[in-house]
Amino acid sequence: MKNRRVNLLVLLALIPCLLFAQKGEQFDTSPDTIYHFIDSLNQAAFNMKRSKVNQALKLLDSTKSLSIQYKYHQGLSTAYFNEAGIYQQNGFSKRALGIYQMAQENSSRYQDSLNLVKINIQLASYFAEEGKLDEALKLDNESLEISLRKGNKKEVANIKNSIGLIEIKRKNYPKAESLLKEALQISVKEKYIYGQKKAFYNLGLLARVKNDTATARAYFQNSLSLDMLLNDHYGMASNNFQMAEILVQQQRNSDAIELAKSAYSCAVLSGAYNLMTKTATLIRQQYQRSGDLQHTSAWQDTLISVLVTKNENETQYASNFIEIVKDKESQKLTAESEKEKANQRANNQLLIILVGSLMLVVMALMVIITFMSYRKQKYLSQRLTKQNAIIEENASSLDKLNKEIYSKNQLLEEDNRTKDKLLSIISHDLRNPITNTQTILSLINKGALTEEESKTLLEQLETQYINTTGLLDNLLGWLKSQITGKELEKTDMNVYEIMNGMHLEQKIALMRKRIKFINNTSSDSNIMAEKEMIKIIFRNLITNAIKFTSLDGRIEISYTHDDTHTYVRIKDSGIGMSEEILQKVNAQKYFTRTGTLQEKGSGFGLILCRDLLQKQGGVLLIESAKGEGSTFTVKLPIN
Repeated sequence: MKNRRVNLLVLLALIPCLLFAQKGEQFDTSPDTIYHFIDSLNQAAFNMKRSKVNQALKLLDSTKSLSIQYKYHQGLSTAYFNEAGIYQQNGFSKRALGIYQMAQENSSRYQDSLNLVKINIQLASYFAEEGKLDEALKLDNESLEISLRKGNKKEVANIKNSIGLIEIKRKNYPKAESLLKEALQISVKEKYIYGQKKAFYNLGLLARVKNDTATARAYFQNSLSLDMLLNDHYGMASNNFQMAEILVQQQRNSDAIELAKSAYSCAVLSGAYNLMTKTATLIRQQYQRSGDLQHTSAWQDTLISVLVTKNENETQYASNFIEIVKDKESQKLTAESEKEKANQRANNQLLIILVGSLMLVVMALMVIITFMSYRKQKYLSQRLTKQNAIIEENASSLDKLNKEIYSKNQLLEEDNRTKDKLLSIISHDLRNPITNTQTILSLINKGALTEEESKTLLEQLETQYINTTGLLDNLLGWLKSQITGKELEKTDMNVYEIMNGMHLEQKIALMRKRIKFINNTSSDSNIMAEKEMIKIIFRNLITNAIKFTSLDGRIEISYTHDDTHTYVRIKDSGIGMSEEILQKVNAQKYFTRTGTLQEKGSGFGLILCRDLLQKQGGVLLIESAKGEGSTFTVKLPIN
């Protein structure tokens, strides 16, 4: 253990050296040496993923940065794989699924069959847990074929273990037993301890299903011995918990409590809150059955403490508030029915508060827009009065002043049109989702809907919330751009990282239309821009590209630069624009049309993009032809 800590410190000390080398300093290392170093970081993160989760995640962040910097695609896939495993073990299944799919996409793109097999196994496990057994079995069989072709015996054992679990769920017990024993035999022959302990554990699960408790306990004991050899606290907790449940079935309450306490201690060491919750619940139930109220109360407090800590950690990890609410709901499905109803009411109240807050924000926004328009109109009116006085005093400058008055009137009319458009957007595009939300919540609170209907409507409510938030971002971005006297804070930003973030944001929309998103930029593709403004610009352009791209289309991102400017191009294979439509867009007039799946827009996006780019010294270039797609180029000065 001491040597492992020393090695980890050495690895952490070398990370700044490699990152510093990117800035121009000489660092005499060959690609093989760097790749080996990245592999060492991945292995270190894997070793500590159960006991030191935060350190493992920080280490994986560094590993991903180095892999991207040195274009080590296998290292990047491994880092994604390890990161997804951490989120999965802590109960963030949906987030883990997204990261696994990123790893799968990266491995498939660069033909990394070794990582692809491991990733497919984990995805199969996820689908099996979701009850999608056919999808899980398909992935496992594909992985088994690759592993047999490559001669990777250890992975063959892992996959047979995985397929065995699926067959247990399909109640095909003879086939499951055959597969698991084959996995055990291969693992013993290859001296693969991890494969042995997984096979023993899975055989124990199979024996429990078949009500063969003696055989099940023997298998779990064998698996426990190997977990102790590997110092795998999570595995020790799982095996002790299974044996404790067997003792409960045999009505050996005292022995079950002691074994469950051992499982709880191991779960604490591994940081596995799901296991901590299950073991604490089992212990509390056994004390309650034996009439020991003091210990029942103490373990009830422990269970509450575990749940509170678990929720706090989930809040720290989660990046999406609604996703956190859903995760908490899923973790409490095993609670008592009255507690579930109380939690549901609490969540409904939270949604009402959020909707109320959103309404307050919209009202405040309307007041701000109206006030700004009034101030601007008042200022222009006062200025026009002064100019009229000058015209009366100086007849020779009448023509010049009349032209200036006309120009200002045009500006005032344009501002009024913009104000009217903004108020229209607020009154329609924001008010309608709020009205729909109020109706949905009213139906739910009155109990007029079934659970399935409530779930469907809540999903629709989430989609409306995301769309409304995007529109608010655009409106707030426009307001921010209109504030005069505020100096823009430009920073050096990496286009590759921004576009990867945009890819994640738009993943659902891309998947809905099966659009392929291709990020051809690299880690050295940098631009100078204001951080929030440039994100609003790229988000609008990518959303626009998705809107007008048909099913199975593609969107490509590229980057070039010359001595004075950088160019970021967003090219789609969509329906394109005719010459007439292109002239309307270039005239910077409000214009909107429906997308390929009848998606609607506010007509405000491209106007906002041009305005935000102009404030940064940039321009938006548009190339398009009907039926041949469009290319939007963001041109920004280097300095």
